Amino acid sequence: MKRPWAALAAILSLACGFDAQAQTTGGAPTITLAIGTNVGGGYDLYGRLAARHLGRVMKGAPIVVPTNMPGAGQLIMTNWLYNVAPKNGSAIGLVPSTTALENLFGNPRANYDARNFKWIGSLNGHTAIAISWHASPIKTADDLFTDVIIGGGAPSSDVTIWPRLLNNILGTKIKIVAGYVGTSQIALAMESGEVHGQIGADWDGLKASRPDWLQNQHIRVVMQMVGARHPELASVPTVLEYVKTDADRVLLQLFIDRLSYGRPLAAPPGTPDAEAQNLKAGFQAMIQDPEFRKEAATLRATINPARGEEIEALIQKVYATPQDVLGRAVQELQKASK
Repeated sequence: MKRPWAALAAILSLACGFDAQAQTTGGAPTITLAIGTNVGGGYDLYGRLAARHLGRVMKGAPIVVPTNMPGAGQLIMTNWLYNVAPKNGSAIGLVPSTTALENLFGNPRANYDARNFKWIGSLNGHTAIAISWHASPIKTADDLFTDVIIGGGAPSSDVTIWPRLLNNILGTKIKIVAGYVGTSQIALAMESGEVHGQIGADWDGLKASRPDWLQNQHIRVVMQMVGARHPELASVPTVLEYVKTDADRVLLQLFIDRLSYGRPLAAPPGTPDAEAQNLKAGFQAMIQDPEFRKEAATLRATINPARGEEIEALIQKVYATPQDVLGRAVQELQKASK
């Protein structure tokens, strides 16, 4: 009997034409680039930016087709990529580093091992932030310790996990309205006054997808979930500035580490080494390409790339976390995901 996610992924692959082995466009091979969020928002913006340029600089000039597969905090897409997608270089995915590590952190729906993906590279890191709408009662990070309403997504998504971690570890008093599909829906809820803000979205993604919010001062950035303050957010405190014990500091640092390479591209396990190397070489050529850099600047998409080998090293580091720390992290994530 198929697990529910596997059956759903198989149906999606047929319905959306994900048999990439058979796809051709004008004689050129086609690569499906799967994105685990709806259209709009930072992940979609970066994924589509890569799709427009990656094939152009790759050997064979394949057509790269972005395909949105939202749901379950990007687990549907990641499970599909690992278990269903063709393993011949014709399928890749934008796999958030947090989603990639869901299996290690005890999520039973994450039927994959991050160490087995063929990591291609990452366009930039991830600076998770807490933001509030300008008309909301959240003016500073201290206001998170009062009764406020935050929009959340699927149980395993960053924008649901982070506010619950803050409640459980720091003692904030955040009410989470979960179930929004992606940050773009939460953004609409903020604008309409349904919620006061969101926690866990990425600073670079926000700059790219909602520049008007910053230009018109529609939002406040009140906290950063990072180890050290981002240079562009020097006046905004980090989550570590609110911890009370060394054990809590070590724990939160682990959650920060799992965000380090925010939007890495990966190919399924079993992809031949030659195809994986072609993808990696294409990625390196793309990030240096003048046309790519020009469009990224136009979109205000910060490019701070990392090689696939760097992503692999981080994943190995996280997998080597001492069992007592990892055990507590798993417990906290399980609580945060309920």
